[in-house]
This record gives sequence, C-alpha cells and structure tokens, in this order.
Amino acid sequence: MVGIAATAEEAVKIGRSENPDLAIMDIRLGGHRDGVDAAIELFTTAGIRSIFATAHGDAQTRRRAVQARPLGWVQKPYSPDSVIALVNSVLDEHK
Repeated sequence: MVGIAATAEEAVKIGRSENPDLAIMDIRLGGHRDGVDAAIELFTTAGIRSIFATAHGDAQTRRRAVQARPLGWVQKPYSPDSVIALVNSVLDEHK
C-alpha cells in the first residue's frame, strides 16, 4: 500500500508520485470530483488501472468508469479477503 486519499486530487497525486501497480478506488470521495474521475485521470496520464470498491456500482457509474479500464469491481459491504483475492488475481493475470 502506498497511501490513502480522501479526494480525487489526493488520489491522483499519490498515484503519480508512487506509481502503484493498481489503485483500489472508492466512487465517493470528498471534494468536487469522484473516484471515477480520479481513476480515469490515473489511467489516462499514468497508465494506472483501478479496482472499484464501492456501493455505487449502478449501470450509469459503470458506463462512466469504462474510460478507466477498471480491473474489477468489489461491491460493499465486502470482506478484506475478497479484496485481497481480487487483487492477487488481477496481479497474477498481468505478470
């Protein structure tokens, strides 16, 4: 883990400075932009893809998120084990 962000701006800043293999992104963030905006910016500017961990996986949100080329979705409430399993699966696929 390289950091936790409360806003889209913080998420992008951390992503650009730390260059993680992936981001686990919530849709709801503080500020004017949401996690979809942050994930799209991380993907288009740094090639960082996201797993969305959210309670907001409705069709409209998923359509917006397509531009970020998400690696997966984890629906809240979720267990830490389910997130770890998805991350491991995604990382294994992209080795």
